[in-house]
Amino acid sequence: MSLPLFPLGTVLLPGARLPLQLFEPRYLDLARRLAEQEEDDRRFGVVHIRTGHEVGPDAVADLEGIGCEARVDAMALAESPVGTVVHLVATGVRRFRLDGLDEAAGTPFTTGEVTWLDEPRADDPEVGRLAEVVLAEHAAYLDRLGAVAEPVEAAATQVAYRVVERMVLDASDRQRVLDGPDAATRLRTVLALLRREAAIIGRFGAVPTPPPVGGAGLN
Repeated sequence: MSLPLFPLGTVLLPGARLPLQLFEPRYLDLARRLAEQEEDDRRFGVVHIRTGHEVGPDAVADLEGIGCEARVDAMALAESPVGTVVHLVATGVRRFRLDGLDEAAGTPFTTGEVTWLDEPRADDPEVGRLAEVVLAEHAAYLDRLGAVAEPVEAAATQVAYRVVERMVLDASDRQRVLDGPDAATRLRTVLALLRREAAIIGRFGAVPTPPPVGGAGLN
């Protein structure tokens, strides 16, 4: 399937909120095309940039192999001192594999050939057990940071994504979670990340500030 892509310096996870400000001409064109579609069809793909930049002529030299579909929830057009800006809010929906770039698409923005990634059955009892362990260790992690542990309200299969949203991690770590082929694998990855971060805090006294859920993004 051919899918419009929005390469970013961050990683979008299923269920996560993504606010964007679009001002580059190619992404204004993408916004116009999205606005012309039915509301439920306003979707594009977000892929993390391994090498390169989000903007400029040399942007997007190398992309990750796994991305996340984004569903547009709201769009608004505004004028600013630098020109037209589109404010867009989207939500991560489902993972896909980036098979390659669609060179024949003829779009000013990047278009990819993608394959949707099916999720294995969610009745694995290990998933529920791992989710409980992850939630307990995440609460302990936040306590060591002196942060308030707000309840993570999510199905066991989504716990890995929601916990990662509340951690201070590099994009490469978030990508490791997105790459996980199933919920159990993702939970094990998050558990390893929690224990790594707890060890760093315990050894060096490093106290990062947990990010707000659904931070802003700029193009």
